[in-house]
Amino acid sequence: MRRRLAPDDPSGARFTDVTGELVAADVAGATVESRAGTVVVPWAEVVAAKEIPPRSDRRGRPHRTIAIDDLQRLMVDGLPGLLRMPIGDWLLRSAEGFTGRANSALAVGDPGMPLAEAVDEVRAAYGDLGQPALFQIAGEQGFDVSAHPVAAEVLARGGRVFQQTFVMTAATREVALARPVPDTAVEVLPAPSEGWWTAASPRTVEHRELVERLLAQVHDGRYLTVRRRSGEAVAAGRIAYSPGWIGLYDLHTLPAERGNGFGRALVGESARDADAGGVRSAYLQVSADNAPAIGLYESLGFTTHHEYWYARLD
Repeated sequence: MRRRLAPDDPSGARFTDVTGELVAADVAGATVESRAGTVVVPWAEVVAAKEIPPRSDRRGRPHRTIAIDDLQRLMVDGLPGLLRMPIGDWLLRSAEGFTGRANSALAVGDPGMPLAEAVDEVRAAYGDLGQPALFQIAGEQGFDVSAHPVAAEVLARGGRVFQQTFVMTAATREVALARPVPDTAVEVLPAPSEGWWTAASPRTVEHRELVERLLAQVHDGRYLTVRRRSGEAVAAGRIAYSPGWIGLYDLHTLPAERGNGFGRALVGESARDADAGGVRSAYLQVSADNAPAIGLYESLGFTTHHEYWYARLD
């Protein structure tokens, strides 16, 4: 946050920056928890403000250096769920059973209570919704998920772990080099068109009413449709914006059109849209057993940042 200083400020400067976590915004002004303590900035002194991506805890390029827990939290923006309930640092999400991501407890950070009690609370909350208790558990690529404290607790109660998923990241400027397919155009809109629905996956179309409600929760999204010169929609996907990042979701090419480079065109156009807006990093999530998709993403510059699993307790 850029703050205007008084004309007689001893520093002689006109402005100063206040960085930290915004914890309140009311008539008094903006309250920020900074390294120096709590700072209240009156609105009359606020010149500008912007969100800052999470601090890195790894060395390397920005899309590689973000901490696993921070990226896990950031990815919630792409599919927030219809119901969200915090349990300490954990976040329980529900979307009437559509997708694991939107119907699991994001188990990162401290739940604010002993682990066994937190698992009980998640189980009870999902029980009230008529759903099994799902926990999303993340770690470095190749980590032993059964040794994770949450997974170990679930397994000890007779639960199971399943569905290894890779989170891949890349620099948008590098991905943006992907060439478009001749005689096609990629339509980018702020809301899904009928053409987008035509090329979306069968599961997405089958649950259209629910998906429309889920997509309405995405704060800043774009919907991409690859069309032939005739106007026929052959592939679709969407991107969700977060501070400093885009997430790629729902990438799908019609079965009869696969192998023509339309998936590559979708990802490339997504990166160009982000890069044009100054967004430098991209993420996506892909099942660990989907070798063709992983090969495509790697050829575009994506690398595996981390992985996650689900732990289920009925």
